[in-house]
Amino acid sequence: MFGKFRNALFGPAENKICSIINFCTHDYRFLRTCVEQAGSFSEQILVAYSDHFFDAVPENSELLEKAKAENPEARFVKLPFDASAGKNQQYWVTLSRWNALQEVDEDISWILFLDADEIVDSRAFAEALPSMNLAKNQMLKLANYYYFRESKFRAHSLEDSVTLVRKSLLTREMVLDYQDRHKAWELISGPKERMFTGKGGLPLVHHFSWVRTREEMLRKVKSWGHAGERNWEKLVIEEFSRPFSGKDFVHGYDYESVVPPFPSIGL
Repeated sequence: MFGKFRNALFGPAENKICSIINFCTHDYRFLRTCVEQAGSFSEQILVAYSDHFFDAVPENSELLEKAKAENPEARFVKLPFDASAGKNQQYWVTLSRWNALQEVDEDISWILFLDADEIVDSRAFAEALPSMNLAKNQMLKLANYYYFRESKFRAHSLEDSVTLVRKSLLTREMVLDYQDRHKAWELISGPKERMFTGKGGLPLVHHFSWVRTREEMLRKVKSWGHAGERNWEKLVIEEFSRPFSGKDFVHGYDYESVVPPFPSIGL
């Protein structure tokens, strides 16, 4: 049931959350868990997707339909892809968020922007709600754990890509910027917090961006928003030529082995 923690912990109705989840079928293994966790505190869930991957390859329509059937509590919002527009891949990532934002219910006050591989710990999120100070704050960037190759390999370093922001403050300029969600942080004034953590200073989100098989990772780097920034395919091939070294090729983070937080993602 949507918002099952909200009545007890979240306070007044003006604090309703819509979770907008960016999705393509390269992230299929994460979507169900992402939606389930977000459903515990969200009044609305929108899954933003396109009919193409952002390298102009047609989407896997059969897997898209399967994803829709498996997540009936979410509304899927399609962005038609236009290869003739001549835009870079990151443009389509941010336009997908903006397109879904137009479908948010009028009584929603807060938007949680997620990618499908960013999974919120719903119980930790609910426990942290009273300390978010939503009557005062304009935006929060939620601290997340970061994983690489397998969900048992967790970085010592934290990130905060996931954002919770007042809907009324969002503009087309900030949502469509190449910096994506971080641009809102730069442009929104007033009280806000970065690296927001829950009880005991623990992150609220688990980011599985690089938790993939070799083939999945190669598909990801061809179509994701940062495809043109490095020779990702070469890095992936080199990475899988050996066992995990304990350091990733994306940021150079160091890793430890942990108990996988969501076995349902299957890797």
